[in-house]
Amino acid sequence: MSSSTEDMDFDELLDSLLILIDEIELATNNFADDNLLTRGTSFDVYKGQLLLQSGDLINIVARKCREFSIAVNEIMLVKDLKHKNIVPIYKLAATVDNATIIINKYEASESLDKHLGSPTLTWMRRLLICVGVADALSYLHYDAFENQYVIHGNIKSSKILLDRNWEPKLHGFKFAVSPRKHHIHLTNKYNGSLHYMDPAYEDTRGLNHKSDIFSFGVVLFEVLFGREASIPNDDNWYFARKARAHYEERKLDNLIDPDLHTQMNVQSFNLFAEIAYCCIKEQRSQRPDMNTIRTRLERALELQRKHEQSIVVAVEGTTSSHLKGINFDYLRLQLNDIELATDKFSETCCIGSGGYGKVYKAELDHFDDISFLEIEGKNKGEFSKKHCSVAIKRLYRRGDTQGEQGFVSEIETLSNCKHPNIVSLLGFCDEGHELILVYEYVANGSLDDYLGNMDNMTNLVWAQRLQICLDIAHGLNYLHTHINGKPMIVHRDIKSANILLDDNWVAKIADFGLSKLKCADQQGTTLITNNIAGTDVYLDPEYLKTGKLKKESDIYSFGVVLVEILCGRLAYDKIYSEKGLPSVARQCFNEGTLKGMVDPKLMEADEIISMLKGGVNHDSLETFSKIAYQCLEETQSRRPTMEVIIKELEKALNFQVSNLFRNVTSLFVN
Repeated sequence: MSSSTEDMDFDELLDSLLILIDEIELATNNFADDNLLTRGTSFDVYKGQLLLQSGDLINIVARKCREFSIAVNEIMLVKDLKHKNIVPIYKLAATVDNATIIINKYEASESLDKHLGSPTLTWMRRLLICVGVADALSYLHYDAFENQYVIHGNIKSSKILLDRNWEPKLHGFKFAVSPRKHHIHLTNKYNGSLHYMDPAYEDTRGLNHKSDIFSFGVVLFEVLFGREASIPNDDNWYFARKARAHYEERKLDNLIDPDLHTQMNVQSFNLFAEIAYCCIKEQRSQRPDMNTIRTRLERALELQRKHEQSIVVAVEGTTSSHLKGINFDYLRLQLNDIELATDKFSETCCIGSGGYGKVYKAELDHFDDISFLEIEGKNKGEFSKKHCSVAIKRLYRRGDTQGEQGFVSEIETLSNCKHPNIVSLLGFCDEGHELILVYEYVANGSLDDYLGNMDNMTNLVWAQRLQICLDIAHGLNYLHTHINGKPMIVHRDIKSANILLDDNWVAKIADFGLSKLKCADQQGTTLITNNIAGTDVYLDPEYLKTGKLKKESDIYSFGVVLVEILCGRLAYDKIYSEKGLPSVARQCFNEGTLKGMVDPKLMEADEIISMLKGGVNHDSLETFSKIAYQCLEETQSRRPTMEVIIKELEKALNFQVSNLFRNVTSLFVN
């Protein structure tokens, strides 16, 4: 284009897109720091709400560009791009404070780099995102203009925005160029991010569509590995070279999150990995074009979709067959009621999240668990209802059967349990693709919220800690005992994160997704499992070695929790190095140095302060330490029964309370 033509086009563009700076200042609260999203070398990015002539408000991103030429380059290029996976320019404002303001629509879920490690980004969603970006790049390379093509020049995960539906939107065209088709764009300066840079640029000092493809290949491996390419290293291509080497050595599994890997269809994964590998080959001639990449990614998506559909059919059959024939109607809740209570799973109601899903606090009508023992023979309409605060756990669809099996296991197990030290299941929902469990709301969170947090643990004196241990012990004893037809239950994942504390500091065992049931008519006390499950540092070493699961496996895990409570630290605290808390505790007990591990908050130097705060009585500590040590025996047969553990913990508590009473009495008498 000639200079005069460019000026004319830009003037016409201004006429159609121009917006008053007053409107932008109002939308961003005069570019307030509270609205600042990022500050870059060329742009400062602000969020805001723009008032339209219709009276509607829309969420926007306002970018203040300090270099007019960069703003003009992006505006002139992007104005003609029409694709659902490319962020369009919405408006622009005249120059103010030596900056040109470009307005884009605000995409609510931020950029892809912020979500790479998130469990909410399932393998299916990752494939959909990659297909969307591939489609946008194919459009830029082949369909945007008749005689030219667009080189984005800065493809990376932070330039891929995600909307509320996880639809990808490519943006960041400030370094984009549009040479004639089949021509290379020569430049002495590479403006993109070095970790994504086409290595062929160093020799050619030129960019073409294969440069975008190399960068996109790096993004594909970021999506696969769940981490950004920007690893601190002198070698700009360290991430790409590492990905190539692991592919060639067939070791990609070592870099993929296990939970993500379990979701993948093997063919889908192989096809994705192959196309990603081809994209990051050093020679441009060996890289595929974007049409080929898009087609192969669409095929990987199709294979994954078929795989998940077959799993859903199988799982729904499995779930319904597990729950069929058992009177669970009193627990089944309507999805509409749950969505209404959580404002459609609003983030404002979310009180926790993890690899399993998210937990929401809400007010909900549910069956009254006090009438638990009276449900036999009743119709659903006859069950008494109750309205109160509940905890709603919404499970992620993992793409395998593990999450669904845990869902069924939780219902089967907790429907058999009614005990003050076991969290109550108040309902569930399995409508459509949803797997939702509803529990009693336990106000003081989980025990691990307090361990390692000196401020929180200060509030838990030794007598309280002993009572928490006794609560857990009573709950475990109930699980391990056949009572009124209830099966013996091995929890299999006893840890401080699965111990909840109510508003009176009563401990309740939670999370039965890994539990195993053994009915009274089954012979023996051992359950043979094909898959070892649990949390590493709490795991029974004999179960880990042999696969033989017994109630003594829970006792070992409980021993780890006992030592955590004594030390005021989590079992995986870095202070215990590679040995782990159980090994360190056993060693200290054998050497007579266990007192050195006791939480210093319990060992006040001042005798009176210690007395009033409930400092540790010597006999209480000795009794507690011995039983904790016995729980941590490496051989199952050498561990005490729950009845013995309860007896010793009660003894430790009695020593503590009696000693405290004597000391306080003598304090006032003297």
